[in-house]
Amino acid sequence: ALEKKVAAPAPKNNNKKQADPNAVYNVPIGDSVVLGNPEAKITITKWTDFQWPYCAKSVSLIDEVLARYPNDVKVVFKSFPLGSHKQARKASQYCIAAGRQGKFMEMYYAIFKDDKWRGLKNNEDLPLQIAVELGLDINQLQQDMKDPSIDALITKEYNQLKSLGNSYETDQYAGVRLAVPKFFINGREPSGRAIDAWVKGIEEELKK
Repeated sequence: ALEKKVAAPAPKNNNKKQADPNAVYNVPIGDSVVLGNPEAKITITKWTDFQWPYCAKSVSLIDEVLARYPNDVKVVFKSFPLGSHKQARKASQYCIAAGRQGKFMEMYYAIFKDDKWRGLKNNEDLPLQIAVELGLDINQLQQDMKDPSIDALITKEYNQLKSLGNSYETDQYAGVRLAVPKFFINGREPSGRAIDAWVKGIEEELKK
């Protein structure tokens, strides 16, 4: 009997370009929310989506960095609601609206705490319940939610990251991968989310 020939597997493409570890991106703070010392030498920019588990997991990483560097680091929060997460954009709107009453971070933490964010899928107004628990002025919150400038800010933040998708595209390196959470430390994207790598990057920046 003739042996059946099996086609050889296609060779793997090992030429996938990596992000350039030395690329420095211009990421304006603009009107985005800032946590920490506003005069800090180190600026960490974070884009987030309120319906993405990896964004929830990264909350503690930011807390740890701020605890280690209370005077040297500030964190800028920006929104990048993915199209597949239908309630993420409204959650961002609620956070920014809560920020007008000085409660952006409280709302941010509360949505992610104990996986509350999973409830957004069935209740896009879940942050309204949280707002009651936080003691916010609900009438003011609902009024601010109607302000088109809040939605415009989210669009601006989204487009900031999107515009970096093809930046610094070279023969050797790829541009920024459009995924969240997305971090930059003084405009440089850290390699991974291990605290040791972040500390190394921050220490390098502090010596400049």
